[in-house]
Amino acid sequence: MNLWIVLTFSFILMQSFESTNRLSATHNGKLIKRELDQLTNTFKNSNYWKSKYQTDLRLYTAKIDDYADACTQPIFDCYCEEFEVVAEEISMTGEEDVAKDLRNTLANMRTYRPSKSDMTGSCKKCEEYEEKPFQEFLKSFESITQKMNT
Repeated sequence: MNLWIVLTFSFILMQSFESTNRLSATHNGKLIKRELDQLTNTFKNSNYWKSKYQTDLRLYTAKIDDYADACTQPIFDCYCEEFEVVAEEISMTGEEDVAKDLRNTLANMRTYRPSKSDMTGSCKKCEEYEEKPFQEFLKSFESITQKMNT
């Protein structure tokens, strides 16, 4: 009888953890989306964007087809590294305040970094992804973060 109670309690506890992890992932997905929107808005309000320099900006971009649960963390890190490139590009044009805002928002977004990781090394390196224009980069990242958190 005691074994049955222990097993039942263990099962309920495991279900609770799984449910909490799903809620946490959904919550993190919403927070990442909010930070991504903030990054995009800051970037689009910069003189860099308005001057059309960004049309030549191409960034390594993972596609939704590249996404696999085991590669969640490396893909997320790649996007963050590419946002650092954007901040550096803006900084070089003299908009240090905008670059600082981008870096602060990026630091916030990194606090929601997925914990899944590829231990086998089967995920692509950032530089192995195709370079895409900034708009495609943003759309792909948004699609991937939605998939990460469903």
